[in-house]
Amino acid sequence: MEDLHIGEKIKRVLESKGITVTEFAKRINKSRENIYSIFTRKTIDTGLLQTISKVLDYDFFMHLSSSHYALREELQVLKEENRLLKDYNKLLKKVKK
Repeated sequence: MEDLHIGEKIKRVLESKGITVTEFAKRINKSRENIYSIFTRKTIDTGLLQTISKVLDYDFFMHLSSSHYALREELQVLKEENRLLKDYNKLLKKVKK
């Protein structure tokens, strides 16, 4: 998998949405200078990336490395399995009554 330059990706998505740097800076509560700095970054804090994802209505996390993506998928499977086990446990409690 090719390395992702997250700053460049953010810039491309921002431009495709037709949002100005000034407006984007206001929406994420950062200065314009900070936005231009973000565009040069190869990596970014996940909290900031989450905020940017919400503001731009774009899931940047789908571009994580395959190992991160696999972990995310595994987490979803485990959450579903946990939900099913809770439901099963409730049914068992009802049968025992």
